[in-house]
Amino acid sequence: MSERIYMTESPGLVDTNILCYAFDNRDTRKQKAASGLLSRCWQSEISLAVSIQNLAEFSVVMTEKIENPVSNEVITRFIRDISLFEGWKVLCYDSESIIDAVNISSKYSLHFWDSLLAATMKFNGLELIYSEDSHFKRVPWLTVINPFIS
Repeated sequence: MSERIYMTESPGLVDTNILCYAFDNRDTRKQKAASGLLSRCWQSEISLAVSIQNLAEFSVVMTEKIENPVSNEVITRFIRDISLFEGWKVLCYDSESIIDAVNISSKYSLHFWDSLLAATMKFNGLELIYSEDSHFKRVPWLTVINPFIS
């Protein structure tokens, strides 16, 4: 499967589902695609971004919500590696982003947590998100790339 990578001045944000598929071997096709995208960042071919929200969600899903949980040691190392590697940008949000998320949720009929992600991206000047969730396409300033579609 060839990945479609869109080179922009700012990195594309990797949604939580992509991070999780990179570790979850229940769907080897999705694991390969997700791992391939992340590998391109680790090899300094592209830059990627995550929100602190993505990292928190990833931790919960991979330790509490899957059949074979990932160890806390692996989760901690992965998050630390992302935080320390220059190819990853870790995005934060503020109180204005939360207010913006409330408005985005109402205006575009998105779940609050997805709206907060969109608001965080807006606050940090990012427009590209790698996600299998097509509902992000409702937000007009976002470009959504599903890495599982060839």
